[in-house]
Amino acid sequence: MEKKFWNEEMETMPLDKLRSLQEKRLQSVVAHAYEHSRVYKRKFDEAGVKPSDISTLGDIVKLPLTDDLGDIRNAPFEDKLSVPLSEIKMYHSTSGTTTGIPEPIPYSTRDVKAFFEGEARGRWTIGARPDDVVQVLTGFDCCHRGYVEMGATCLLLSAGRGFIDKQISLTQTAGVTIIEHMPSLMINYFERAKELGFDVTKSKLRLVSGVGEAWAETYKKKMETKYGIPFTTLWGSVELGVAASQCEKRCGMHIFSDLIYLEILDPETGTPLPDGEEGEIVVTALLMNEAFPLIRYKVGDVSQIYPYELCACGRTHPRMAPVKGRISQIVKVAGKKVMPLDIEEVMASIEGLAENYQIVIDRPGELKKLKVKLEYQPGIGDLNTLRNRIEEVIHQNLGVESEIELLERGSIVSDTYKAQRIIKTY
Repeated sequence: MEKKFWNEEMETMPLDKLRSLQEKRLQSVVAHAYEHSRVYKRKFDEAGVKPSDISTLGDIVKLPLTDDLGDIRNAPFEDKLSVPLSEIKMYHSTSGTTTGIPEPIPYSTRDVKAFFEGEARGRWTIGARPDDVVQVLTGFDCCHRGYVEMGATCLLLSAGRGFIDKQISLTQTAGVTIIEHMPSLMINYFERAKELGFDVTKSKLRLVSGVGEAWAETYKKKMETKYGIPFTTLWGSVELGVAASQCEKRCGMHIFSDLIYLEILDPETGTPLPDGEEGEIVVTALLMNEAFPLIRYKVGDVSQIYPYELCACGRTHPRMAPVKGRISQIVKVAGKKVMPLDIEEVMASIEGLAENYQIVIDRPGELKKLKVKLEYQPGIGDLNTLRNRIEEVIHQNLGVESEIELLERGSIVSDTYKAQRIIKTY
């Protein structure tokens, strides 16, 4: 009989025992960081807090927040380490987008084990199994390793050499059942497959895992209807690995609460928000960052924790909403806050639009009008009617005036690996 859970003991742990486990791990993490990390020793001393002050999860608010740029990127590497260099067994890194220089992320033997526990659990939770044939197109070997850990058959990252046509050919010949990719690039992949005469609806492909980017639920469902394949998601970061994943019930993502403690804070005040309110994700790694502690780390993503209900799948861990985007992607327009995902929700409701778009920021500060470039499908004749419809729906849904520029499909080209949903022209 096939097992239902990757780690049944942890994933179905009663809430009181889970909370007790989190408290013990939090106390251990704080003590370790204070004793071995110069960064956290300095931060805790400046905040006037000692490890002995932390006895419950509620005490976590006594600890200072960790800022990615100020506390992590700008600190000497040795100051961030909390184990000897000789105990480092693996390195990952950030993309370097923020500072131009990738930040190395070290892992001890224990960290490596916990990291890939999350990677494998995340894939099992979305529905991957050992008899699947998996094609990971993100270029991240940590994603690939997650499927390897759970026993699936995997195409190497070098298979296809990064050329989309060759990768599509391999999808067919290898009988791929699961593809994992950035959502924006996955759509391009399917469209190119169609151009090459490959009908994915008649292939062995049974599941798509979208990672690395936010994806509007409405748009996701539209793609599922179009291709007849479930599109699922999981969440994490290069610093943490996979830390939450959608199960088959599709009612949010289960937070791996034995591995992390997740808070939602008001991004402007830093105040913790109650369940059901949207804000910035702040994470404390409870197990996987022995070498490189992350305590109340401001991830920069926007989401919410759902009010607690036991999931019908049997997992007891709290659930969070799919990530809506980055804090840096919040655009203020006439007193409203707009994010790229809001535009995707609009696009999903209007026929004739292609998948690519960009929000244009042409001045500093708050905008009077929302300016958006959108691509349209071939064969659209009356662009004025389409433009007026988009502006009408944006006003109805988002409460702001807009200025829409329609472009032929393929006009918007990204200079980065991920889709550039916001561009500045000033």
